[in-house]
Amino acid sequence: MPNGGSDCCGTCWFNPQSRARIGPNADPHSLRHHCEIRDLDIADPFWTYCGNHPHRSPEPDRIPIGPVWVGDGGKRTIWMPSPGTEVVRQHLLDLVARIEEQPAREYPIGIYRDELIVWQLGEFRESRAIAHLRRIAEFDAEATTGVPFHRTRTSLVKVARAALAKIESGH
Repeated sequence: MPNGGSDCCGTCWFNPQSRARIGPNADPHSLRHHCEIRDLDIADPFWTYCGNHPHRSPEPDRIPIGPVWVGDGGKRTIWMPSPGTEVVRQHLLDLVARIEEQPAREYPIGIYRDELIVWQLGEFRESRAIAHLRRIAEFDAEATTGVPFHRTRTSLVKVARAALAKIESGH
């Protein structure tokens, strides 16, 4: 089945249709593709993505992280923005506080979870994140996971600096 990456809604633990395909004695045709954490029907689950997918988080996280994207592996566009509730904002603040200089290994297609958290805080113009963003902006950009994907912190440092600029400029 062609798709834009295995980090899609069609393989997500928050999509009952996805669970039905892997669950015992389940009828996958009895369920629609639906995001349980965003209460969102998914029309094209193998071309729809978000930051809560199991490839992005080692543990199920029921609070939305970032927007929902649609598209192929090369070009994903925002379909639904992130909810801007205080619960979501506080969760992002908790997550940004835990970002470490050493990157973790993560699925290499799409936006990395840490970058998404930092970017979303910038989009929200969340001034409570400034101290954490300054800390992250000073990370060693060459800190790496090593092989197989050799992920560095270069993009995270850039995203943190851009988020800080948005917040501090007030625009």
